[in-house]
Amino acid sequence: MSKNDNVNGGGRDNSGNSGWCLSPETLSAQALGRVDPVTRALVPSLHPSTTFERDADGGYSSGRGYSRPHNPTYDEAEDLLAALEGGHDCLLFGSGMAAANAVFQALLPGDHVVAPKVMYWALRKWLVDFAVSWGLEVEFTDTHDLDALAAAMRPGRTKLVWLETPANPLWTITDIKAAAAIAHGARARLAVDSTVASPVLTRPIELGADLVVHSASKYLNGHGDALAGAVVGARDDGFWQRIRAWRRDGGAMLGTLEAWLLQRGMRTLFVRVARCSESAMTIAEHFQGHPRISHVLYPGLPGHPGHDVAASQMRGGFSGMLSLRIRGGEGAAIAVAAQVKVFKRATSLGGVESLIEHRASIEGPATPVPDDLLRLSIGLEAVDDLLADLEQALDSLGDDIPADAEEIESAPSSPVERVLENHVRAMVQERGGDLEIREFADGVLVLAMTGSPGAAMPLEKTIGNTIRHYLPEVADVRIISGPAGGGQADVQSMLDDLINPAIAAHGGKVMVSHIADGAVHLRLEGGCQGCAMAELTLRQGIEPILLAQVPGIHAVVDETDHGAGTAPYFKTKKS
Repeated sequence: MSKNDNVNGGGRDNSGNSGWCLSPETLSAQALGRVDPVTRALVPSLHPSTTFERDADGGYSSGRGYSRPHNPTYDEAEDLLAALEGGHDCLLFGSGMAAANAVFQALLPGDHVVAPKVMYWALRKWLVDFAVSWGLEVEFTDTHDLDALAAAMRPGRTKLVWLETPANPLWTITDIKAAAAIAHGARARLAVDSTVASPVLTRPIELGADLVVHSASKYLNGHGDALAGAVVGARDDGFWQRIRAWRRDGGAMLGTLEAWLLQRGMRTLFVRVARCSESAMTIAEHFQGHPRISHVLYPGLPGHPGHDVAASQMRGGFSGMLSLRIRGGEGAAIAVAAQVKVFKRATSLGGVESLIEHRASIEGPATPVPDDLLRLSIGLEAVDDLLADLEQALDSLGDDIPADAEEIESAPSSPVERVLENHVRAMVQERGGDLEIREFADGVLVLAMTGSPGAAMPLEKTIGNTIRHYLPEVADVRIISGPAGGGQADVQSMLDDLINPAIAAHGGKVMVSHIADGAVHLRLEGGCQGCAMAELTLRQGIEPILLAQVPGIHAVVDETDHGAGTAPYFKTKKS
């Protein structure tokens, strides 16, 4: 059977008998019902070969030339997932991040992208750390607020709307059908990260999505033993071919064993997701009103703000993911996680074992996640055991139950502040910085950069375009860092005032070695010496400041021996 036969159930069963379309459950359980034509084996074969023989005339009559784009082991999982999602085709990747990155890398510099404020944190961080570095304009907004999503569209410039629903880890719900109409009205594509829902609960392509993305390591594999990602396309077009080219040329492939494990896992997908969803609903209902829990976040609960939309676009359940907010704040939440016996404290979701995690401490200071939140991935254990485990962990906090802290939300005082808060600040803070309004006169808005020197300067164009999109009265946006003279002492003083306080949290320091022929020679010390992100901070943060603020300077030279530090090339967390 050739690739993409029997997509959507086909119209034939997989024995070749015409007459009916098979249900997704049957397609999943039988892995499309394929039987090996030579051995009659019911389980697909694994093909570890990395290369394939040419014909005598140099051609490839088999259609396969090299493993990276053509290994037959990929076909089984790709064809099955394309059928389950109702898509034209599917591409497997080495991880969920590789799959998501390929979608963004298929865009072009200058393209405007809209993404949710609440989303998978590693992808959010990749977007602000790397995607903007090579030219994408990324804007985070409340995509579940359809008015806010519509306002973010820039017809002709917005090329991609990225959704995640339910969105990790607050389980925010976005109306996919309505979002598709908004995106398409602006001539943009809609991509949906459907990792949490899986095709068991939601089929975004049926609701208008152009692309569906999965971290296939999660529910699709379901056993925690294969790292994989997948993109399903609604149609074959130039954009789909660019994604295919990125996978092939970038080498973001998964191994054949992982591909085989993925198709193996998808054979039990429907029974696993149904069981996890049922148990999650039981746990969510049980802990509503619990004296130790202030909020139960689960879209299956009628009180969840996205429940009605979720009920309309999720069928058969609301997933196995929920979050609990613990009274007593961060300390209490971490203490509860420390006391569980059945739940495992581990990162991931969608597996057979139940996991618990304090997300805010993992995501860092720029996270939108409340520090009292515990994320739960519900597995296949007896639900009574899971309930008892959480109860005993909550009991370990004792009888002193603190009152809920009042959440005071102060509305931004000016239109500029509102735009910064709603559309800009999250991106800058994710990079370890912030912006302050200094002056707005005669159409010129002056913003002062604070925090990490690499936070705002690389985003200057994006920040300016975003502000002007929402506030046409702003003609120009300028980001300043403070005055400086031209001598070595002046430059060092500026570094000490603007940059060294920000990176002191990393144990780092920037020192001027000397200035010669219009070039400032710098040396990074302490925690910055071996930091893997040191060059990024230097090139995107420190250098633009010096070139803009120091008269006569046209170059910055890094004299640091980055490999000689106590922790060479470590990946620090921006704070």
